[in-house]
Amino acid sequence: MKIVNHIREGVNVAALMSIGDVIAQLLIEKKKINDWDVGRTLRFGGVGLVVVGPALRKWYSTLDRLVSKDQSAVKRGFKKMLLDQVVFAPPFTLFLSYLVPFVNGEKHNQIVQNIRETYFSVLKHGLMLWPLAQTINFIVVPAQYQIIYVQLVALIWNAYLSGVLNK
Repeated sequence: MKIVNHIREGVNVAALMSIGDVIAQLLIEKKKINDWDVGRTLRFGGVGLVVVGPALRKWYSTLDRLVSKDQSAVKRGFKKMLLDQVVFAPPFTLFLSYLVPFVNGEKHNQIVQNIRETYFSVLKHGLMLWPLAQTINFIVVPAQYQIIYVQLVALIWNAYLSGVLNK
């Protein structure tokens, strides 16, 4: 049963990341439907299926082991959020900042230049959303729904991120 849950989780993440890319292309970049890059959407969703979903599952399991259960839910939630924002988010954002353009066919030198230009801005914008979202996630949301909650919050984030990473 556990593998089925992981597959379902991965498919959910892929679907929500794909929706985020569609929002980025059609609403933020204001592309006409005929100009929508379906391949880009599928690749972004594929990153969700193969990388983001499994990485989040592993990370959340690690957080559950690292943060003692012998404390209040609020204290535990804040500790998880701090670890998430300090330990996980910066390198994972950097990794995705390279991976997404790479799977879209960009050259290494161009990707590195884009990272230099956008990485700290992406992190700064992330700090406007994720600390509060993750605090709610780790305090209120049951563990089995945390990844889907994060991906629902991430619909807007994925639209922003897809727009930035696919320039």
